[in-house]
Amino acid sequence: MDREEILEKSRRENREQDEMERTVRVQGESFSLMFALLTGGILAGWKLFHDQPIADVMAMFWASCVGSRIYRIAQRRNVSDVVTLVVSLALFVYYLVQCFHR
Repeated sequence: MDREEILEKSRRENREQDEMERTVRVQGESFSLMFALLTGGILAGWKLFHDQPIADVMAMFWASCVGSRIYRIAQRRNVSDVVTLVVSLALFVYYLVQCFHR
């Protein structure tokens, strides 16, 4: 093998490794978010059952939605993401105000 063939082989191997690392990171973040949302659902259910306000849990939920939309808009610039960002942001601010308004 000459130098160029070795470099090309190394680039291919590193590209596959980079893709695998990216896939594992994205899947890990998705799992983490699902776990956090499940925990939030359990906490919200518990608080509702005990007649406690759930604004704090809802603020965290909508914060994750806002973060997701901001990232998607930065990557794709899709109009539907802007609409869902506005709705998510409004609900996030509403529940955040509810947390501090008590």
